[in-house]
Amino acid sequence: MLAVMAMSPISASAALSTLGASPAGERSDGVEVREPVAVWPNGAPEIKGWPGKVGAAVSEELRDSGESGETLWNVTVPSYQAFLPPAGTATGAAVIIAPGGGFRLLAIQHEGTRVAEWLAGHGIAAFVLKYRLIQTLPGETNDAMRARVNKTIPAGVGGDPGVADGLETLRLLRARARDYGIDPARIGVVGFSAGGHVAGMMALAPQAARPNFAGLIYGMPFGAKLPQLPPANLPYPEGTPSEPWLRPAPQPAPGRLPPLFLAMAQDDMAVGYGFRPFYDALFASGYRPETHLYERGGHGFGMKQTGGTADHWLEKFRWWIAGEGFASGK
Repeated sequence: MLAVMAMSPISASAALSTLGASPAGERSDGVEVREPVAVWPNGAPEIKGWPGKVGAAVSEELRDSGESGETLWNVTVPSYQAFLPPAGTATGAAVIIAPGGGFRLLAIQHEGTRVAEWLAGHGIAAFVLKYRLIQTLPGETNDAMRARVNKTIPAGVGGDPGVADGLETLRLLRARARDYGIDPARIGVVGFSAGGHVAGMMALAPQAARPNFAGLIYGMPFGAKLPQLPPANLPYPEGTPSEPWLRPAPQPAPGRLPPLFLAMAQDDMAVGYGFRPFYDALFASGYRPETHLYERGGHGFGMKQTGGTADHWLEKFRWWIAGEGFASGK
């Protein structure tokens, strides 16, 4: 669970940044891109004792990371950016997109804006989330920071602010659904790697605050132990046959998790050994998440073209959203 929040706002040394954002306006394909919106207009609430802050002033930074495109560092003022479908194509469904990056950076293009552009072009409103990150010391290299984080910050704790930012974004989108032309009861989340932790923990939030569906792409809750899962179904009544093939259809339990979509490549050495136990725990609790285990693709395939079937995960995700009844399938 998240640590207790102290509601004194973070000292915003910088105003809302547009680094990593797509230019606002209508694209040639009719997709409307809006200006970024602050998640916490009065300042993000600090999480008491959170170890991701450093004892020095930091500023948001955009770096070119080669094949993965631009990456964002030192996000302290979270925001979201809307990508809305062309007129006449909207399905009413919406997805918050949480890029990955080990809670140290955000792969804002190939796990963010490019995903949003594709979804919006296929009738699903998309909102790229810039969530707060573990701060990088001035002059600290990526390798040095990774070593420091692995040594000093427990698994998953680095994502606590991102989960809070994601849940607040969801609350805002439900309140502003009319402005974005979306259905407040059809808003999901998709997260990549560390963003999969954000998406997974959002799905495990108190029921009224949860997204309506969630996609975890080579990511899952990253805590030292798996979170406790609510049961998917009510217990069978006394006298029900023990043979599974003789039992009636299970009855969903109050408080069950929203529908889940899971995807990873089986040659993913970064999260593969945690991803499978998470699936097993879901299955043991009665869930049957849509699951795609690709032969290859490694970690972080996102919107990269690897030449394998993992290149088509986003199409599968869209079909699943429609199949679950959240979109018309346009």
